[in-house]
Amino acid sequence: MGVKVGRIVKEFVFKSLLDQQIKIDLHGNKKKLSGVLVEVSESRLELECTLQDLEKLEPDEQIRVFFYLQNNYHTFEATVIEKKDGRLFLTHPEGVYKNPQRKFERIKLKTPIEVFFILQGKRVELNFPKAERPLPEEEPEIAEDFAVAGIQRLTREFRQKMSKIVSTNDITMMRNKIPATYEEKLMATTGKILWIPSVDEDFISVDPFPEERIITKKDLIKYEESFNTPVHIINSKLGNILYEKQKKKIFSEVYCPVLYDQYLVGYLYIANQNEMRKRISRDTIDYLYEFAKVLSYSLELNGYFTSETSGEQRYEAPIIDISASGLLFAHTLPSLAKDLLIHTDIDLTIKFTDKKLAGIAIILICLILILFAGLALYSKRSSGGGGEPPSQRSSSSMV
Repeated sequence: MGVKVGRIVKEFVFKSLLDQQIKIDLHGNKKKLSGVLVEVSESRLELECTLQDLEKLEPDEQIRVFFYLQNNYHTFEATVIEKKDGRLFLTHPEGVYKNPQRKFERIKLKTPIEVFFILQGKRVELNFPKAERPLPEEEPEIAEDFAVAGIQRLTREFRQKMSKIVSTNDITMMRNKIPATYEEKLMATTGKILWIPSVDEDFISVDPFPEERIITKKDLIKYEESFNTPVHIINSKLGNILYEKQKKKIFSEVYCPVLYDQYLVGYLYIANQNEMRKRISRDTIDYLYEFAKVLSYSLELNGYFTSETSGEQRYEAPIIDISASGLLFAHTLPSLAKDLLIHTDIDLTIKFTDKKLAGIAIILICLILILFAGLALYSKRSSGGGGEPPSQRSSSSMV
C-alpha cells in the first residue's frame, strides 16, 4: 500500500491540501469524481465537489482518495458521512499512505470467487466462502433411525419422514458449485440455519437454541452491513424477501446447512406452501440439525471427501481484494509462508460467477504467473518492511 505517514506529517499533508487547493481524486465502486478540501476537523473532512459528481455517491459508501503532493502520490480510505450544498463530508482517515507501490487500484470483492493454485506439485485451495461455525470434531451421536452406512438409504429415510411433516423437502449438494442464491450465501457465511416460521411475520429476533443455530434478524442486518448496505435499504430488502416468498405461496421455510471442515458441502430444504399453511416446528428444526451432522459424518465415512484431501494439503485463505496486478489473500499458517517465495512459478485458476449471463455461468481462467516484485508475504513471523500497513502484516499475502 505504501508508507504510512506519521501524525505530524499527516497534519502537514492536510494543511497543504487546504492551503494549495490541490485536486483530490475519489474512487468509489465503479465510479470516480474529484474535488478540493475546504475544511478539516478531528472527526471529518469537508470537500467541495460539483453537484453532478455528488450524485454518484451515497451515505455510508466507502471510497479511496488519491492526490499528488511533493512529488509523491498519497492515498487513504474514508466513508461518506453526508452530502449537501455541493459539499461532501467524509470520515477523518485513520492513516494516510505515501508512494503507493501498486500500479492498479484494488477492487474489493462483492461476488463469490474461488481461487486455487498449484505450487511445487501441491494444490493449494483458496476457497470462498467459508462457514464461520465449523462442525464439532467429535463424532455425532447417531440415532437408531439414521443409517449412516448407506447414503442413499439415509437420504431416502429423510425424504420419507419429511414428506409426512412438510409439503416440500429437498437435499442439495454444493460440490463444484458456488453459492448463488441469497439463502445459500447466508448459510455459507454464517454456518447457521435460516428458519422462517411464517412469512407473514418478521424474521426471528431471538435464537431459541443455546448453540446459536438460527440466523436471527440481527445476523441478517450484520450480513448486509458487511456489504456497506445503507440502513434504510436493509429493512426494505428484508421485507421484500418475505414478500417474494408470499408471492410464491410459501408459508413456512427452512434452509439447514450441511457442514464439513468449515465448508458448506450441501443443505437441507423444507417448506410448507400452497394449501399447507402450517408453521414448521422447533422439533423439526432439531431433527434437521441432527440429521445434517449425521449426513456430513456419513459422507465422510463413505469417502465423499476423499478426492478433496488425498495427496493434497488444503489451506484456508480468504480473498480480500484483487486488482490487475495482483491478488491479496489472508493466511496464518507458517507452512504456507515457507512454500510461497519470491520468484516462484505458479499455475493460478480463478473461478467465479458472471452476473451478466442468464442463470449461473462458471468461468475458468488459467494463468501461468512468474512472481517478481509483486509477490509479498506477511505471515505471523514477518518482520515488516514496506508494502502493507502494520495492521495487515500479520495475516496477509499478495500474489
